[in-house]
Amino acid sequence: MLNKEQILQKDIIRKQSELYPNKRGRLFHIPNERNNKRQAFIARSIGIFPGVADLIYFSKKFNVATELKVPGNRYKVASVGAQVWWGEVWEKQGNVWRLCTTVEEAISCYQGDFKGYTLKEMKKILKRIKTQTIKIEQWQK
Repeated sequence: MLNKEQILQKDIIRKQSELYPNKRGRLFHIPNERNNKRQAFIARSIGIFPGVADLIYFSKKFNVATELKVPGNRYKVASVGAQVWWGEVWEKQGNVWRLCTTVEEAISCYQGDFKGYTLKEMKKILKRIKTQTIKIEQWQK
């Protein structure tokens, strides 16, 4: 059974495929989820890196990485921090990173409109957080 974030991801992939069948293969998932410490250890040893965005889209004009979060879900601040850190690495290479919470935001990124939360916005949000977990509803730009 899919969790809410996986359903959002599935809906994004489906919508992108419907809108742009000629761009098949340019949007893909980075499988960096792990269920236990042993799996995480093995994953890191073969080059899977924590914090890498959920989806990567590439084109001749731009490359964008989208991290997905679902309103109502709780997220570990440390994990979001690692994702923002990786976003900085990605953007230093001339790419775009966004944290998206809807299908529409993500699709806009693949069209070059880049809606969603920027690194700058996420850094401000993370600076204000004093708890170990956060809900998106607490994230205000």
